Amino acid sequence: MPDADFQNNPPLILVVDNEKAFRLLLQRAMEKEGYRFAEACNGQHCLDICQQQPLDMVLLDAMMPGMDGFACCAKMRAILGDDCPPVLMITSLGDRKSIHRAFEVGATDYITKPIDWEVLRQRVHRLVAYKGAMTEVRHKIQRECQLTVQLEEVNRELQSLACFDNLTKLANRRYFDEYLQRE
Repeated sequence: MPDADFQNNPPLILVVDNEKAFRLLLQRAMEKEGYRFAEACNGQHCLDICQQQPLDMVLLDAMMPGMDGFACCAKMRAILGDDCPPVLMITSLGDRKSIHRAFEVGATDYITKPIDWEVLRQRVHRLVAYKGAMTEVRHKIQRECQLTVQLEEVNRELQSLACFDNLTKLANRRYFDEYLQRE
């Protein structure tokens, strides 16, 4: 990722796993790729961090004591809504039911242990790029909405100028003709 913004502000990835050794492995892999790293040891800790700071991605273990990754992912989606970062579920569960459940609760992607590090690297890269693209699209939509509101306001003002005399504030011939046409 030779992007200048990536160099100045690398994406922040949260790794959630109850095993410290696995979090350390993922930390090293993410830092090697140039990402910033945060960690959480369980689902509740993950939710707390997600509400405190914006994240670019979450690597989430499915099997944890207390709140598992499935419940955590569902709550994260419910709490953060459109602001929820992409969630890559990482687990040793490879059966269809678990995979289906992960996507059902809102995981963006799914990878099984033992991890193929090249596959992980590519998926993280793709999901971080996806988040950036979605953020850009949301900003463009907001801008278009603002422009639409401004355009409607200017059109109303223009309609007023076209139908009322500026000096006397009385309806002009154009207004009369439009009113007559409507009636």
